[in-house]
Amino acid sequence: MIKIGDLIGRRQGVEQGEVLLDRHRVYILPTRAGLLFAAAMLMMLLGSINYLLQLGFLLTFLTTSMALVAMYHTHRNLARLTLSAHRAENVFVGDLATFEVNVHNPTPEDRFAIAFELLVPGSAGGSGRRGRRSAQPATLADVPASGSRAIRVATATSARGRLPCPRLRIETHFPFGLWQAWSYYTPPLTAIVYPAPEAEAPELPATTSGGAEQETGLVVSGDEFAGVRPYQPGDPLKRVAWRLAARSDELTVKLFEAYEHGEVVLDLAAIDPALDPEQKLARLCRWVLQAEAAQVRYALRLPGTWVDLGLGAEHRERCLTALALYGGR
Repeated sequence: MIKIGDLIGRRQGVEQGEVLLDRHRVYILPTRAGLLFAAAMLMMLLGSINYLLQLGFLLTFLTTSMALVAMYHTHRNLARLTLSAHRAENVFVGDLATFEVNVHNPTPEDRFAIAFELLVPGSAGGSGRRGRRSAQPATLADVPASGSRAIRVATATSARGRLPCPRLRIETHFPFGLWQAWSYYTPPLTAIVYPAPEAEAPELPATTSGGAEQETGLVVSGDEFAGVRPYQPGDPLKRVAWRLAARSDELTVKLFEAYEHGEVVLDLAAIDPALDPEQKLARLCRWVLQAEAAQVRYALRLPGTWVDLGLGAEHRERCLTALALYGGR
């Protein structure tokens, strides 16, 4: 059954805008439990015929009709939903890349127990387009009547660079589990996977004075506590406000007031040439995070790429993206 669905799903590429799951895009087949149920109904029918059991006929036809009605409800549980891409979250290698999709239900009926799962591209048949089930558990959600729901699905990362969102399989077994209805959607989302920061990187290269008057700012290291902000990937865990995290569902990082301390140029060519290219990028990634935490203005130099001096979340994003995409990845 899954193989048939994968063959159908190959017809669809990346889909822009809102996508309607009309009846031509929703497929349905019996589940394993449904096949066992059909076999049991067949045995009941044969027994009723053999022994001329009127109540046996009644029970068989009544139960079978309920199963057929369930097929309609299973198909309707997916039909007419609309899907649209929302955003992709940039992560470091080894973290889970998260993609968010908005699901809208324009009908006056609630939709129950819908599973959303990414199909990881495989190498079957040599084409690389056939998907296999992700190791990550599917996201199960209900969609309210005439309402919307944001769905987040995740996949593991193993290499830096651009990560297009894999094909998304939307499936339901509601209401009895006798039928499975499913459809496919490939959102136009791409996450940037940064290099994993080197675990034991040396200290930042020597800084130089920028020649300008020092300015105060909020950083994740310092002496005077100034508040908290939402956790961002790459923040040191020792700066997480664990007491606040115990009382809420969100991680926050402690902020301190500090001064900017000079400038530094992070140059790929200046790193030990004996290191592997990926190790060099991992070290630069760690230095970017260290410079940001220490409030040191920094620039990034890669062969063919120069990111000017700066500081802040946007500058950090530019530098990490340049590291992720270095070499055309």
